[in-house]
Amino acid sequence: MVSGARTAFAVSAFIFASASQAQTAADFYKGKQINIYAGSSAGGGYDTYARLLGRHIGRHIPGNPTVVVSNMPGAAGKTVTAFIANVAPRDGTAITGTYPQAITDPLFTDRKKSPFDPEKLLYVGSMEGESYLCFVRADAPVKTMHDLLQKELIVGGSAPGASMVQSPALLNNLIGTKFQLVMGYKGSREVTLAALRGEIMGWCGMGWSASQAVVRGELERGELRILFQENGEETELTRRLNIPRATELARNDEDRRVMNLIYSQQRFGRPYITTPGVPADRLAALRKAFDETLADPQLIEDAKKLNIRVSLMRGEELQKVVTELYQTPEALVEKAKRALDITNVVKR
Repeated sequence: MVSGARTAFAVSAFIFASASQAQTAADFYKGKQINIYAGSSAGGGYDTYARLLGRHIGRHIPGNPTVVVSNMPGAAGKTVTAFIANVAPRDGTAITGTYPQAITDPLFTDRKKSPFDPEKLLYVGSMEGESYLCFVRADAPVKTMHDLLQKELIVGGSAPGASMVQSPALLNNLIGTKFQLVMGYKGSREVTLAALRGEIMGWCGMGWSASQAVVRGELERGELRILFQENGEETELTRRLNIPRATELARNDEDRRVMNLIYSQQRFGRPYITTPGVPADRLAALRKAFDETLADPQLIEDAKKLNIRVSLMRGEELQKVVTELYQTPEALVEKAKRALDITNVVKR
């Protein structure tokens, strides 16, 4: 009889604890404000996605908190990622939408000097992952991908570590292309506007969805065109538009492995991160809300109006991908580091 009472008590305690834990997130978030920090300038692709998420995710978080989106551009997403890692409240009220390069950059530079450890960050999920493309003006001197081996092409980028900087550096160092990079633009929107003004001849390191949000008309009118895709795997887009792939320029299998390692960050093209130390129940609530939001018909309709694609990678999967990435053999990582050196690409 005593044993039965103990069992009943234990079951009751478990149920109570579970209910209490499930209630904790709702109690905590009720009346709170969640801040989503976009790691890009206003009007760019990452800003567009962050504001899309911010309009809808509050309905799916327990307690229905207010959601405010603001911009914190700088250092290709590393500024906002360092803020989330070291400064933001560790209570589940701060999220950032950052660049994948911010997560992978410590792998390809000096991890000990990084202001944050990507493996210790908590990943909420990704809104989209797709291959990057290289765009050129119609009047650019380079007409095909192979022309880059003989002719210079002036492209734009923001800061070291950004995909718009990494992409031409990789191909110059590994393949021998002749990109000339003008750096210092605030973000992707500023780079595309510079190309439309004729300051530069194009840019690389941008996905199809982001390009549709900012230069769809120019692409449709033929004022801009896609030169190649920066990924080794054929996609539906490359088949439909007959776009060549950068890895076709690889001279050997070793070059191709380096390119694929660097291009692997495209799997989680628009990651969302919260701070280390967030209680497990709140992290679970944020991840669940993120998943539900990306399946929300209202968000999907908004995305269609914005001409952008939404593709979910769950937070648990993204966390695992990052962990596996940081287990890459050191020899391959060292080759990738050399391939990303910007010395031979920046225009003097």
